[in-house]
Order: sequence, then structure tokens, then C-alpha cells
Amino acid sequence: MVRISDIEIKSFFKRASEAKNSGESLSKVFDEFAKKTGRAKGSVRNFYYSSLKKAETDLVFKEKFLDGNQLSRNKIIVFDEAESKMLLEKILIGQTFGKSVRRVISEMTQNPQIALRYQNKYRNLLKYDKKTVEKICRQIEREYGKCFNPYQIKKEDGKQISVLKREINLLCERIALSLKEENFALKKKLEQSERENKTLKSLLEKSLEKSQLQAELKNLGAG
Repeated sequence: MVRISDIEIKSFFKRASEAKNSGESLSKVFDEFAKKTGRAKGSVRNFYYSSLKKAETDLVFKEKFLDGNQLSRNKIIVFDEAESKMLLEKILIGQTFGKSVRRVISEMTQNPQIALRYQNKYRNLLKYDKKTVEKICRQIEREYGKCFNPYQIKKEDGKQISVLKREINLLCERIALSLKEENFALKKKLEQSERENKTLKSLLEKSLEKSQLQAELKNLGAG
């Protein structure tokens, strides 16, 4: 395995610090460094947090790689079952009445980090906990008489996209055929114009020759 240089490590922590200050996801930073160094993303994440812990007591390490700064370690906040169900219920009710996921979450919080946390949790619940999602959907349907189906809409979107692609392809084919027909018609008109010009030129040449001949005969008669 390729050894990571001190310069690369300093660059990594600098990039992580900039990401935290701008609200960017550290996961993206870990992924970038993993690809750059050929390491596993999980290994990079472990290295990052173990280094932060080490910097709390090792001032030499802290000064060398973190420029003397102490990067904070975010506390991992885990959703409990009640919070997960509440989040699902609010988003699904909002979608049932025409709101987007982003709008529902923005009504719940104006904090970008919390909003991202809600969004990621909602996606994970859809992907990994379909049983709970369907249970909440049934509960909303009983209460409101209807409920947005987050799984069905994806299938419908896929069908709509397929239909749209077919329509676009047919439109392109019609346009191409129309252009081909127009080009063919223009080509025929051009050929006809060239023939007419050629005929006109021939007539003009014959007329000119006749005029010249008549002039010459007249001159001979005069002589």
C-alpha cells in the first residue's frame, strides 16, 4: 500500500476543516481522500476521528498536522423509533397534499445540517424500513382518506420517463424525415433551375450567334 505523506495528511485535515466551516459533508471529504490514496473510505473515516482524539493530548501531532487547531468531533445523533415515525408522518402528509420533501423539511427546520439529517433519514427509511413506511401510510390513509405512496410514484415516474423518451425519439425521427424531404425537394428545384439556366444560356448563345451572322451578311451585302 502506498504510504501517505505528511503533506497529504495536512492537506486532508485542511480540506476537512474547510468543509466543516462551509457546512459541507465530511463524507465527501473522506471519499475524495480515499480515492486519492487508494484507501477504503471507512479506513479514512476511522483515521480522521482517531487523529482528532490523538490531537487532544498530543500537542506535537496537533501542531504538525492540524496547524495547532482543534477540529471538533460531531456528536452522532441517532433517531429513536418515535422520531423516525414522526418524521415519516410529517413528510408523507405533506406529500399527500402536494408538498415536496424539501418544502416539508424546510417548514420543520431552517438549520441546513438538521435538514440534511432529516432528508437522509427519510431516504434511509424508504430504502431499508419499508414495513414502517407502509404502516405510516395506512395510518395516514385512515385519518385523511388518502396517502401519498413514495414507492408507487417512482414506478410511475419511470413509466413517464420511458414514454417521454419514446415521444422525443419519434419527434426526432419526424423532424429528420421532414428535413430529408425538404432537402430532396430543394435538390429537385435546384436541378430544375440549373436545367432552365442551361436552356436559357443556350438560347441566348444561339440568339447572339444569329445576330452576329445577320450583321456579317448585312456588311457583305453593303460591300
